[in-house]
Amino acid sequence: MSSKASTTIGFERRFNHALVTNDLDCFVAETVSISGPKPPNMSRIVEFNHGPFLGAQPEPLELPAPGGDAQVLDVRPTSAFAAGHLSGATNVPVSGTRFSTKAGFVLDPDRSVVVAATDEAEARHAVRALRSVGLLDVEGYMLGGGSETMGLVSIDELDELLASGAELIDVREKDERDAGYIASSRNIPYRMLALGEDDLPRDRPLVTICESGPRAAIAASVLAARGFDARAVANGGVDDWQASGRPVVEFRRCGS
Repeated sequence: MSSKASTTIGFERRFNHALVTNDLDCFVAETVSISGPKPPNMSRIVEFNHGPFLGAQPEPLELPAPGGDAQVLDVRPTSAFAAGHLSGATNVPVSGTRFSTKAGFVLDPDRSVVVAATDEAEARHAVRALRSVGLLDVEGYMLGGGSETMGLVSIDELDELLASGAELIDVREKDERDAGYIASSRNIPYRMLALGEDDLPRDRPLVTICESGPRAAIAASVLAARGFDARAVANGGVDDWQASGRPVVEFRRCGS
């Protein structure tokens, strides 16, 4: 996808990589290779789109506590979540960009959801956004947080943590990382962490980092919900690390 608001056929024929070939097989291979990752509930979204019109859903009700096997999605700002949240909650701020997409990547589509929010308006906004991506099983919402906390660290504090043995997780996508990454970091995109298909250590702090902070904070909340000692570089990222004069490694392709 391009950030351009408009374009022309001539421009696209000249500069769009998918249109520079007249070979059908090459075109298919090119377009498939640039398709983005799909959320775990993608098949359900397709099913809803092809199914009957669902109509208006009931308004969510305030709950005293999450029940049963429900997963808690805390939609408050990162700073509020870090200061105090419910045990096992995942944080995706509804005020952030692409809220529903990010939530779709970190939530289990087979479990019901309880939203933790600052107020009723924020909760209802979040529930509507979740339903727009096929996450319909929302039990209700709760107001406020809890007693669990999560560490937010600066670039300078990251230096100290790495020196003391913390593990750095770069939660950006691979193509972002190829432009430059911190040498000691391990790459696991934030959307993959909820799957639990990694072998991350439990004997040291895990620090997450992305380009500028939001995805790192989401990732740290996912790891904390899994029981790790997780902290996030939430106000800054790899760009700030590099801008401060600290070294990064650039990916080099064969022949370059």
